[in-house]
Amino acid sequence: MLSIRSAVPSLLFNLPSYGSLPHLMTRHKSYKDKSSVPRLDPADLQEKVNRGMVQAAGQAVNKTANAVFLKHLPTGLWVKCHQTRSVEMNRKIAKQLLVAKLDNLVNGENSIENQKKAIDKVKFERKKEKTRIKYEERKLQSLMKNSEDQSEEPA
Repeated sequence: MLSIRSAVPSLLFNLPSYGSLPHLMTRHKSYKDKSSVPRLDPADLQEKVNRGMVQAAGQAVNKTANAVFLKHLPTGLWVKCHQTRSVEMNRKIAKQLLVAKLDNLVNGENSIENQKKAIDKVKFERKKEKTRIKYEERKLQSLMKNSEDQSEEPA
């Protein structure tokens, strides 16, 4: 497994530059490049399992240790997950959150999260343009209908 210390320089400088992700605008299907997502090495992780302290959660939550705290030692990034009652599910969710944080740190503009935002932005712009065209056509049709009605009235 790659540690983040050895992976950061190679990931930062060997990635293709997507700029503002123009390849996403030409595709009809959304595509996210997951080839540069960092992998977690279990040796680089520090895990603690704590009790979940939530004010209004009740006695069972405050007694059981199921909140997972994961820290990535090379970068110092950490996440805490207490979304479910299961330690295994919280551990899985915490690892997903940590991978997303690492991806944002290492890949920046080319991270999965930013690719998704760019895809959503392109989809929104297409939808907006489609709506604009639809209302322009309706306006032209109503203007043509009004002009036809006006030309028929004097006769």
